[in-house]
Amino acid sequence: MVSHFSAELAALIQREFEGSQLKFGRVTGIDQSMVSRQCAGVSLPDRATIGRVTRALPESQSIPLVVAYLLDHCPVSLRTRVRVQAGARGAQQRATEGLRIDLGRLTTRQRDLIRQLADLVVADPGASDLLSAFLKFVHASGSGQADRG
Repeated sequence: MVSHFSAELAALIQREFEGSQLKFGRVTGIDQSMVSRQCAGVSLPDRATIGRVTRALPESQSIPLVVAYLLDHCPVSLRTRVRVQAGARGAQQRATEGLRIDLGRLTTRQRDLIRQLADLVVADPGASDLLSAFLKFVHASGSGQADRG
């Protein structure tokens, strides 16, 4: 199975870098051979690489990669229910496709929160475990909302 990150990276390179892993590598400072391994799913990025990507690319390109990285760390039981995708303003959402977040429709504050989450994951080795525990808690609560009592 190809990781979410690998699929998103390959699609980004195809769409924004004319299919050239070398061009992507030059922009991000990542060696082309490493980009190739990551696109193929042979190697996954570490937090330092994710940090480099978020600093080198515009938000519209880096956020979907970070979200894909986070989805790879999401519990397997939730992966089919959680889908976060960047989209153009006004993109239609369909409930039958699971949870889809159109990043183009988010407020500046919401995008800032996503950026802060990405920074946390890059900086804190335990952040992925915290995110995983939170998702398990939300899933276990049944309705997807924590008790407020």
